[in-house]
Amino acid sequence: MENVTRALIMAFSMLIFVIAFTYSMYLINKLTATSSTLLSSVSTTNYYDNIQVSGGNATREVGVDTIVPVLYRYYKENYAVKILDSEANGGGLIQLFDVNIESKIDRAAKYTGNSDKELISLKSSIYNKSDNKAYLFEAPWTGSTDENTRARIDYFLHGTKGYINNTLVDYKSTIGDGGFLGQYGNKTFTESFVEYAYEGETISTENGVETITGSTQENSKIIITYQVSN
Repeated sequence: MENVTRALIMAFSMLIFVIAFTYSMYLINKLTATSSTLLSSVSTTNYYDNIQVSGGNATREVGVDTIVPVLYRYYKENYAVKILDSEANGGGLIQLFDVNIESKIDRAAKYTGNSDKELISLKSSIYNKSDNKAYLFEAPWTGSTDENTRARIDYFLHGTKGYINNTLVDYKSTIGDGGFLGQYGNKTFTESFVEYAYEGETISTENGVETITGSTQENSKIIITYQVSN
């Protein structure tokens, strides 16, 4: 009788072990699948799926539904975004999203010295509103909280205004009624992107000119361009 009891206990223990092992494998597989999904969702290169290469440039036609999520990630990922008007309208810069130039503009707005020619030049350009759509309002969201950067994007998309770090960001007057979504929501854009390596410090300007200065380790930068299709 004692042997039968031991046998039953051993069999029950083995059953518990098999159930526990099976459940553990299920959890591991589930965790692996979840991790893959999360890694996929944060991968910048996923924005470039199915892009066709044409004339040396990778391009595709997209709508604002593609552009919006890219804007909300630009300051967290290693890329800049340029939104351009159609070539028929001159191809002017509608808005620039680039943490490098925004940081420079923020520093220039606060600069009170007279020795840094670059910051002095930027400081002068900050107050030139000749290209109203591309005006960056001294970039007060730079180096601030995610909430402030998202607020800037919200203002741009919806054509609203508000204060960020005590500086007025007014896309209501620069972009027009309804903001970017209202003005361009029914437009098609040609999306292109380029990734390049550089040494030193990349300096983007509001007219699209970029220069390299300094001497630091090699870096890479991705620029995504959306141009309104003709």
